[in-house]
Amino acid sequence: LKSPPPFPRGRQQPLSGECCAMATEAEAPRAPAEASECSNGQPAGDNPRPADGTSGKGGLTLAAKSDVEADLPPLHVVLPVMVSVIQGYTLIGPLQHSFKVAMHVGDTGALGHAFTQAAALVQWGKFAMTMGQNLVLAPCSPLVRVYIAMAGMFLGALIPPFCVFALESHWFGWVFLSFGLIGLSLGVFECTFLNVITPLGPLTKSWAIMGFPAAFFIINVFGFLLVSFGVPVQALFWYVVVCMPFGAALFAFRVVPKLREAASTGRAVRADSEAGGKAAAIWESCLDWRGGVAALLP
Repeated sequence: LKSPPPFPRGRQQPLSGECCAMATEAEAPRAPAEASECSNGQPAGDNPRPADGTSGKGGLTLAAKSDVEADLPPLHVVLPVMVSVIQGYTLIGPLQHSFKVAMHVGDTGALGHAFTQAAALVQWGKFAMTMGQNLVLAPCSPLVRVYIAMAGMFLGALIPPFCVFALESHWFGWVFLSFGLIGLSLGVFECTFLNVITPLGPLTKSWAIMGFPAAFFIINVFGFLLVSFGVPVQALFWYVVVCMPFGAALFAFRVVPKLREAASTGRAVRADSEAGGKAAAIWESCLDWRGGVAALLP
């Protein structure tokens, strides 16, 4: 028998039928991998984000989350919740004068000046807790902070009708306690409540913001219109107090379940590198303060 002649150098020796089939099977799995490398224009090793808008870790990216929230229907019940709390803030309006009269404090003199300074605690407390709640209430979640603010506002609004009008106590400390609790609670509630309801969409947040003017209209316009027809002013104080438990109940049983539903459906940004995008943008804006100041100059 003669051995087959050697195959010339520089040319690949043709495969037999069995070897050719084996080579084809070995090359077949490479096609999907090569296709995945080309999808999204990124290599597979670069860990591209999925096309469904998720971050790859079970949550939505910031862009996809914003698109989902923009299409959500409004939850109108946040309006009475906001109104019930902000009505406590109206104690610094015309109700302040009724509070002063009940305390037998005049518009002039040392007590009148002290009463004015006590009323200013509302703004001081609001500023302090807006800036410092992350330090003072660091162990508490935003949801718990909302409940704490509601409780503080309830106690602050309860002091005038119960301690002053009902019990006829003229202890001046009630003024500082009432306005101080209202201011501290307002500083926590304003920004935290709006932050908590953010997953429910911008339309829901718009309804909540409308609670600010609505609360002042109810007390300062409609309420004092009733007072002019003979309704005692104490009724307005008690109305403010009674509304707060109803607002807290609406929040607990109507709003919080919607928030849990939003969390269970994944409308939350994962704590990855993209979650700090907004904070980074704010920091970059602070560094570019010269451009902002120049735009504000006349």
